[in-house]
Amino acid sequence: MASLPISNSRHVAIAEGGATRVVAVADLAASLGAEALIRLHEADFAALAAVERDLVHFNLERTINRAGTRYALLPIVRPGRRRPGGPEELPVLDPTRFRTGLCVAVRQGVPVAAVTPDLFAISLPTIRDASALAQALVRRYAELFPDLGPDDLVRRGCAITRLRLDAPGRIPGAEPA
Repeated sequence: MASLPISNSRHVAIAEGGATRVVAVADLAASLGAEALIRLHEADFAALAAVERDLVHFNLERTINRAGTRYALLPIVRPGRRRPGGPEELPVLDPTRFRTGLCVAVRQGVPVAAVTPDLFAISLPTIRDASALAQALVRRYAELFPDLGPDDLVRRGCAITRLRLDAPGRIPGAEPA
């Protein structure tokens, strides 16, 4: 089975008032004190408020996240899509709300049933077991891969990104008040 395409990692759309604008991921990340971005659906971003320090984030199948990289986690206000035979429609992010953290480990292509309880314990509060992870992967990726059914998506497995988050509201590099 061939790997699924990775979402556009060079550009993203951002919401500005009632309009959107396409920006370079590197520029947006740098403006937020990070090197790269992790995009979270709105409900997942809201659940992030309950996470203090350590977080495990799951992607479908594989990810380009790398250990040692500082990430800004931002909410998706409009998900991206893929149209048959067409380019990816970029997700729209809200750059006014974000959280930063350092990626400490990444694992690729892990079967959903093989994710261990210790990883679920530091995941979002809404993803505490394999069933909840499977549902989250389907919810997040069904529109992005419309040719794959729910079982097909879950069979792809997941990538696991472990992050050490900065305190909410902390801007990396800024001196404490």
